[in-house]
Amino acid sequence: EYRRQRQMCIRDSMMTAASAYAFEVTGDHFKANFTIDSVTVAENQATINVSSKSADVGQYGKVYLSYTFTSNPAIKSSGTWEGHGRGISPDGVMQRGILKGVWTRDGGVIHMKSLDSVSDGVNYMQGTLNLLTGNVDIEVYAVK
Repeated sequence: EYRRQRQMCIRDSMMTAASAYAFEVTGDHFKANFTIDSVTVAENQATINVSSKSADVGQYGKVYLSYTFTSNPAIKSSGTWEGHGRGISPDGVMQRGILKGVWTRDGGVIHMKSLDSVSDGVNYMQGTLNLLTGNVDIEVYAVK
């Protein structure tokens, strides 16, 4: 019982500290909407493939992304993820990206944040992936 109370106290302290350091991202960015195309599950991972609903995802055009989410056994409903992206502009220019981030889940919604190495620089991404509706909504900011 003591151990459980101690763990709860530590968890609550960490959550309070995290909210004290919460931040808001501002600056030039674009928003994009995607649809889940497929999901492959494993014991502690799931790979989710998505594609943009249109060919207007910033300078990247039509975009395809693959996210592999790995659960953190020490922290319920959270973990890390890795992914890869490809975009093809209307002019036929192919962009590539290596994506790495963290996630938390609240019910059927996964909240994602990442720093991504892409063909034209580094981006910060934040967004949500709704497992119930299949919608993925993100905001992308260039890191300068």
